[in-house]
Amino acid sequence: MFAKSVVIVFSACIAGYLAIPQNYPDGESPNNQAYNLPADAETLLAQPLSLGFSCDSREYGYYADVSNNCQLFHICLPIEDDAGAVIETAQWTFICGNGTMFDQQTLTCNYEQDSVPCDQAESLYNIVEFGKVESDY
Repeated sequence: MFAKSVVIVFSACIAGYLAIPQNYPDGESPNNQAYNLPADAETLLAQPLSLGFSCDSREYGYYADVSNNCQLFHICLPIEDDAGAVIETAQWTFICGNGTMFDQQTLTCNYEQDSVPCDQAESLYNIVEFGKVESDY
């Protein structure tokens, strides 16, 4: 009986600790995966990597990185507290395959000749919903 009580108390302590907002030593949240690319991924880029894109104040969505010729794209996910206030925005960065770019109209990596021009990508931000299928299909 004593051992069972110890396990229950220990489990409650662990759960309580995990519920406390964490302060990370480097000030970064584990939800920040911006520009965390595979080794040597930069060698596929047409120009040096630009770190200018940020998900701050953005809605959930997929975003072409225009400053990197749309060869990169980001997924932004606002994280809310219990009251519904955004406390941080998670960001993940991905690179398209060699010879492709992120097409903001289809939210896929595609060949340049089959994609919306990169310089028009920002005008399509939050226009196309990920996972939404048009009713005529």
